[in-house]
Amino acid sequence: MCSASVNAKDYFRRIVRKRILSMTDEQRRDKSSKAIAKLKSLEEFSRAKCVMVYVSKEDEVDTIGLITDMLKSGKKVVVPVVNKEKGDLIPCEISALEELAVGTFGVMEPDLKNARIVNMEEIDLVVVPGRAFDRHCNRLGRGKGYFDRFLKRFEGRGKVIGLAFSEQVFDSIPTDENDVKIDIVVTESNIMRRDAEESRTGLNKKLFDAHRLATISLFMALFIVLRAIPTIPIIGVSGGYFPVSDVILPLYGVLLGPVQGPIVILLGTILGFLTKPPVFFFLDFLPPLVNTLVVGLIWRRKTWLALLIYVFVLIVFITGPFSLVLLRLNLLGWELNLPFHWLHLVAIPVSLTLIRLGDVKKKVDPTMWKFLGCALLGTMGQHSMGSTLFQYVFGLTGMINREGFLRIWYAVFWIYPIERMLLALVSTLIGVPAIRVLTKITGRPQKPS
Repeated sequence: MCSASVNAKDYFRRIVRKRILSMTDEQRRDKSSKAIAKLKSLEEFSRAKCVMVYVSKEDEVDTIGLITDMLKSGKKVVVPVVNKEKGDLIPCEISALEELAVGTFGVMEPDLKNARIVNMEEIDLVVVPGRAFDRHCNRLGRGKGYFDRFLKRFEGRGKVIGLAFSEQVFDSIPTDENDVKIDIVVTESNIMRRDAEESRTGLNKKLFDAHRLATISLFMALFIVLRAIPTIPIIGVSGGYFPVSDVILPLYGVLLGPVQGPIVILLGTILGFLTKPPVFFFLDFLPPLVNTLVVGLIWRRKTWLALLIYVFVLIVFITGPFSLVLLRLNLLGWELNLPFHWLHLVAIPVSLTLIRLGDVKKKVDPTMWKFLGCALLGTMGQHSMGSTLFQYVFGLTGMINREGFLRIWYAVFWIYPIERMLLALVSTLIGVPAIRVLTKITGRPQKPS
């Protein structure tokens, strides 16, 4: 970092220090109370079940009352502990203010020897302090870099909100490559979010920089190769089979996201027609695309949008001209009408439960549960889309008549639940270790998009 940048940052720190010192204790309490009220009014705060929050010093927005209220409301409260050896913060859960004691730099924090360390995946929201902020949500800390290093590791996992007095906000502040921009700045008088135009510009840069193009090319090549390797045959489709690439689709949703992931699937499928001819009139990309899209959205907490897409595809499947809603079966002398799509409906609550299970099973890495939940919903969405294409392409063209579909659906009824659950499990067994390895190699959460 150049000396000019350091001097500029110190200049703003001195200004903020003078402004805060000029405030009376009553003014600080009043402004803190109003800032906390605005924070609590945010949807991001209301939805968050696990919140990491700083314990305030005298010259910061007071968070003691906020911590008390969150503990009473049932939110999981996480407080950072300074690790001077590694120059980073360790998130630790607390259940009472009495667990805090004066620690590094005079900040109240839990005793690391007895602390309950929290996996970063569990945290929904991080509330951070700062010396200065600007209207573009840039943050200037005290100069030690602890929060910046932590936020770089946390990037992509949840929202980050800065708490400040209005005296700490400027039109623009100096930043460098070590500073991490946050999502929202909250003061007693205003709530500032990242500029929409800036976000779009950032997205364009992310989508088209050389590193990402290389990454996309690598994943596309892997998808094309694995798509050419057959596994089990598709019932009712002569010469059709499920490719090995189906196993890695959830991983593409996690790593590449709901934008780049589907792009890779679309281009990879089209280029893959050179090695594996299309089965569904060149629409073969739709089933894996739905899988990747659903997983990518859920992983980035856009659950309602993912569910909307999932339910829409399921409705199209159920209402198709050759779909079978109920099967009449004779089991041990009993005549039963069983819903064909039972697992498609059950997948929604089961997947959402698995995704949140990490908050309960603290001895198990929550990444595994979340990935399994995403993979199950993704592969069921893929099955709905694939079955829809199957009945339209082979039914409306007359290649399979209604009686033929009836026989196929009866066979599929027994196979698809086993098939889909095994796919979700194998995807998880491959995907979770891959995420862990990539995280160790890069030192960053695996969310490129």
